[in-house]
Amino acid sequence: MPKFDFFNPKICIQIGLFTNIALTIFKLLAGILGFSKAMIADGLHSLSDILTSGVVYAGICIGARPPDEEHPYGHGNAETIAASLVSLIILIIGVFAGVSSSLAIIHRQFKTPLMIAILAAIISIVLKEGLYRYTIKVGRMSNNPAVIADAWHHRSDAYSSVAALIGIAGARISFLYLDPLAGIIVSGFIIKIGFGLIRSNIGIIMDEKPGSVFLNNIRAIAQQINGVKTIDNIKVHRRGSTFTIDLEVAVDGNITVDEGHKIASNVRAKLLKRIPYIRDVMVHVNPYKRRGN
Repeated sequence: MPKFDFFNPKICIQIGLFTNIALTIFKLLAGILGFSKAMIADGLHSLSDILTSGVVYAGICIGARPPDEEHPYGHGNAETIAASLVSLIILIIGVFAGVSSSLAIIHRQFKTPLMIAILAAIISIVLKEGLYRYTIKVGRMSNNPAVIADAWHHRSDAYSSVAALIGIAGARISFLYLDPLAGIIVSGFIIKIGFGLIRSNIGIIMDEKPGSVFLNNIRAIAQQINGVKTIDNIKVHRRGSTFTIDLEVAVDGNITVDEGHKIASNVRAKLLKRIPYIRDVMVHVNPYKRRGN
């Protein structure tokens, strides 16, 4: 019997998916029966979580496929594409929430909600914040951009529920305008999250250079290998949650081809062992004594 891995990205997305289905049904019913437009909108936000979780899960499944003849570097970018779609959906939801709340104020569409709507908002905040913390941990452990994007969608839904709670509570004590006003404020947070995720995923798609800490770690490990004189060049390509490293090392120009090959193999093996999330390392050997000629 296979061991259940609570921190497996697929398991994480499945837990989020089933939680969102139950939560969406509850919130929509609470909004309809409790006369709360804020809770109905929050339920629709959770419905979008179901769609995005499905997109993320598909991206993870495709990204896990091994390299083939048409995709020699694997299918890892499917995760980045999925993360980009999630980010776009978050952005659209944020804009929609802001416009919807603004129209509610303009047309003065106010109505006093019932207690069931407040209960739904509180339950949603607790569950969605818990899902965010769990999913963001799994995303960072697996270095998976799609899972990280889904985690932030959970957080954006928690913000939405906070806005709904403030609005519903305010409406019940006669401050009817608080509901749409809070919706406008929270839509700003959601839009900010969407833009941030889109920016990070564009960086991956455009082969943006990793941070200096990551590159310096590669350099330091490679220079520890006996026979490596210096590092001439480092290029890193990210595909989904994994990296491919293209490295040029300088060695003594008087050694044999076989000795140079052994040094390159040692560098490759050490990097694969020491740095997580590396799919492959390609090491090119240059003669040290002819540098600058």
